[in-house]
Amino acid sequence: MTTVSRLAIGTLQPDADRRPMFWALLELLRREGVQVQSFASRACFPVHPAASVITGRKLRHLDSWLMDEETGRDFFAQGGQFADVSVVDGQFGSFDAAKNGLGGELETLCRWLRLPTIVVLDASRLMGAVPKRPERVDGVLLDRVADSQHFSRWTTDIQAVWHVPVLGSLPASAEFGCKIDKIPPGRAPSTELIRQLGDALAETWTPEHFDRLSSDETIPSVENSLFKSERATLRLNVAVAFDEAFFRYFPCVLDLLDARGATVVDFSPLHDEHLPPETDVVLLGGGVPERHAATLAENHCMKTALRNHVRWGKRIYGEGGGLALLCQQMITPEGEHARMAGLLPAVACSQRSLAEPTPIETILSRPNWMGRAGDAIRGYRDPGWTIETLGEQADFRTCHADSTDLIGTFQTVGSLLEIHFGLQASLMNHFFYPHLCAPPKVDPWRNS
Repeated sequence: MTTVSRLAIGTLQPDADRRPMFWALLELLRREGVQVQSFASRACFPVHPAASVITGRKLRHLDSWLMDEETGRDFFAQGGQFADVSVVDGQFGSFDAAKNGLGGELETLCRWLRLPTIVVLDASRLMGAVPKRPERVDGVLLDRVADSQHFSRWTTDIQAVWHVPVLGSLPASAEFGCKIDKIPPGRAPSTELIRQLGDALAETWTPEHFDRLSSDETIPSVENSLFKSERATLRLNVAVAFDEAFFRYFPCVLDLLDARGATVVDFSPLHDEHLPPETDVVLLGGGVPERHAATLAENHCMKTALRNHVRWGKRIYGEGGGLALLCQQMITPEGEHARMAGLLPAVACSQRSLAEPTPIETILSRPNWMGRAGDAIRGYRDPGWTIETLGEQADFRTCHADSTDLIGTFQTVGSLLEIHFGLQASLMNHFFYPHLCAPPKVDPWRNS
């Protein structure tokens, strides 16, 4: 059995904005000297990397749609082992999960991990009586409160009907949600905004109630941790693109590659001219390459190095912004065109979007190094990119004919989906033991 202080926080009302309260809570805990490890309840990247900036720790991910209970406990224990408290953030009663069974559910994680639950209620939407009490709730935070009288009224009613404490509130007059919406996608909130959030929540914060909520209840230990599994017999050198343009990776994926014996080395598509020596697999994660399109286009040495890497029979995976680098062209939100590496016959279009990633399950229609035809791959579609294919692309579509969620060849795979390889065992295994298939019949450089 293991013991870890932990809790879950999430909204209950559809479309309610949980960001202001979550960020404010993290800021208050930081001020109190509490080391917090934040977890997202879905394996996708947030629009703004606020949690990492506030806590000083990389955001980690859980997902009941991609993992079973034992794997969930394993990833939770691994990620939170050096923190004072682990906080799982999400939305209760997810629309996607309720409608079509796609996407992770915060309620399921609360059950697996025995998480005390804090519900965030938008007080401006509360009308008449207190809403129906959810099955799991241990405390409440009120957002968008009109004034002290409004706060007192709903605090009294909620505590009387739900029999749980109200821990604090944020005022509607501060319009924190509007301020957050003005932050460009991919950018962190300012230090001043985080300070304002912390100050606002501190005015009504009741730490004595919070301290009783963050549970120290034991949860079953994992017998066979993935992070202590047998090391692969084959040598694997993985080059990970990491600089101002590319930086979105699931930390547990890199941890698992290291645990299985891979050598993981970072490089910069912006500043380097060559890939690291003896690279077997190149990982091009998401980020904001559209802000550096001209510099990427002018780094001809790196683009040549990527093309030679594939010509030598080696593998590349690009996701979101990483996929854009593999295309023939990138179009920025301002409409500027930039020549990319040209490994895939497509144009990647960047678009500013505050939308949440969408859960998608796609089926491989043709094999690549990640799997066989018919294999299912799950991920969350990045709303910041669209792909327009060029010329003859029959050999480059890797799922059904109308989808560009995955495109590529037997060695080069580009994805609009944010895919957590660590939560899908076969995908992680294929890093070390790739599925082999025939090369494409179409030349990807023909239209370049």
